[in-house]
Amino acid sequence: MDLNNEAGLNTERSASAQSPIAQSPIAVVPAPAGDSPMDARAAARSLAAWRRNRDQQPNTSNDQPQLRARAERAAPHGPGQESSPAQAGSDAGEREAPPGETESADPAAESRPEAGTEPPIEPPRSWTKEDKELFTSLPRATQERIAERERSREGDFNRRQQEAAEKSKALEAERSKAEQARQQYEAALPQLLQTLEQQQAGEFADIKTLADVERLAREDWPRYALWDVQQKKIAEVGQHLALAQQRQAQERVQQFSEFARREDDLFKEKVPDMADAKRAAGLQTAALAVLKELGFQETELAQSWHGQRDLSLRDHRVQLLIRDATLWRDAQAKAKAAATRPVPPVQRPGVSQPKGAAQDAQIQHLTQKLEKTGNLKDAAALLRARRAGTR
Repeated sequence: MDLNNEAGLNTERSASAQSPIAQSPIAVVPAPAGDSPMDARAAARSLAAWRRNRDQQPNTSNDQPQLRARAERAAPHGPGQESSPAQAGSDAGEREAPPGETESADPAAESRPEAGTEPPIEPPRSWTKEDKELFTSLPRATQERIAERERSREGDFNRRQQEAAEKSKALEAERSKAEQARQQYEAALPQLLQTLEQQQAGEFADIKTLADVERLAREDWPRYALWDVQQKKIAEVGQHLALAQQRQAQERVQQFSEFARREDDLFKEKVPDMADAKRAAGLQTAALAVLKELGFQETELAQSWHGQRDLSLRDHRVQLLIRDATLWRDAQAKAKAAATRPVPPVQRPGVSQPKGAAQDAQIQHLTQKLEKTGNLKDAAALLRARRAGTR
């Protein structure tokens, strides 16, 4: 037995017994069995077992590095106890491992929720498909930030839109009230002007010429001042009335323009043939000829067509036009009914025809002619022939 080694071990044991580290309950380093020193392999196995126990039971003591150094010193390396290269590499690798290497480097990671535990954040519905795909690829923190900003923006937009709608509604109500008041004022202007003129004619009946006005100014200045004020009132009301009439004329022109466009569209819808410009021009020429025959002047028709002249249904020419149109419709209906009647048999020459055969032939001829021409004169002739045949 080596006395020097034994003395060293005994000294170390006594120091360990007196050291507070040795008395600590955390020290789990195995003590060498017996008085003989451990070889390198036994010391490595003991150190590996101690490390496994340390990993299974984490030690928070600050004296852990000193205990590991003491265990390593307990395995002496003599000249005749050299380890193999594999063992040396294993031992060196174990010694080079820093303390706490197997522990997590980020303690806060354990408290984080696992991926997929939180519901996904939906992109704004107003975004395009490409923007939504880009939104889903962003980190969750960025998504939350963008979604919050988008909700704030949409809320502010909706609030501003509602305020604008309320203001527009209030302005429309005020505009309606102002328009109503203006119409009432303009409607009262003619009566107001007439009242002022009558009042002046009663108070200043003797003032009829400019010489009377000059005489009034020289002889009775206070009365002249009253007359002058009355004249200014009449002039101001007359000016307002003229402006109102001008504005009303412009409104009538605009309203008639809209009315004409709407009625033209309805006429084309009712009569699809008017879509053909050539046929429409031919109908206009024929209609103008008929209207001239009824007594309408071309200038008068132009003014009525452009809304510059009022044309009443009480006008005798309009009544004639309505009568002719009614007769034409009646004749057309009777012509269709006559076309369904059986045709009389053909008689040989020299054979007497039955009574009324000539009248029926004339009616049939006029009916065919009316179907081809559509003229009002042909319709009237057919109507007369039918009436003669019924007598």
